[in-house]
Amino acid sequence: MIKQAAIVLASFIAVGGAVMACNGNTGAGAVDSKDPENAAAAEFPSEIEQLAENVFLFTNSTHRSLLVVTNDAVLATDPQGSQSNAERFVEVIREMTNAPIRYVVYSHHHGDHILGGEAFPADSEFIAHRNAEPYLETMDARSVDRFVGDEEIIDVGGLEVVLIYPGPSETDSSLVILVPERRVAFMVDAVAVRTVPWRTMNDANPQDWISALERVETLDFDILAPGHGPTGSKSDVRENITYLETLVGAVQERIDQGQTLEEIQETLELPEYQGWVRYNEHFKENIQGIYRELIGA
Repeated sequence: MIKQAAIVLASFIAVGGAVMACNGNTGAGAVDSKDPENAAAAEFPSEIEQLAENVFLFTNSTHRSLLVVTNDAVLATDPQGSQSNAERFVEVIREMTNAPIRYVVYSHHHGDHILGGEAFPADSEFIAHRNAEPYLETMDARSVDRFVGDEEIIDVGGLEVVLIYPGPSETDSSLVILVPERRVAFMVDAVAVRTVPWRTMNDANPQDWISALERVETLDFDILAPGHGPTGSKSDVRENITYLETLVGAVQERIDQGQTLEEIQETLELPEYQGWVRYNEHFKENIQGIYRELIGA
């Protein structure tokens, strides 16, 4: 859901100085947020939501990407799933700042989030977790310049961004993008706010997924920014863990009773989650994904 960005607050000061934000009409006029008159008049493009100082979400349809913007550099994640969407993403960044887009991070390897990379500047450094490499070799995605391991610190114009691999979750290449000083964590598809996982959960191992989210829960942040849907908080990570644990337990209990997949899908309901997004559409497929993993199919 596209959200109208809030007016820039007078306190919006980047590391080492004010972020340069364009006036949106000319794409050239810089607004110094240290000037209260200018700060009150400046607005970001409608696709942008400010999460914290220097930290933003770009939304195109249902897909969201993180932006970290300072005077000297920009880090963007997930260059969207098509060239046209990525071109708009770059336009929006340029409406906000003239700082170079130094880094583009693939949060994971799914094409609906990353296939638009060619729209970004040629000198932007593309980064992904090393487990994404074999998938990317078979995809029409922009090549990655640097693969990272379990943890990597990136300096974005004096503001630290940490790429953390919490272990396999919805995919085995999913990163958490953490901005410690702004207490923001961004993770795509493996966690969402009051939303059941997609279809058969990518046939992921549920115990690995739970373990990864437990690792995410230990990180120091207040704002959870998913790749789809509304923002939340650390408590939403716990809610996702509880959903997975509850579903795994319920499916395993019925397997132990000798029920088939079809019987489980016909009879199992989790009323406490019926209000979650996609429950009616994807809950039976969630059961299917869990069932296959539990029986080793």
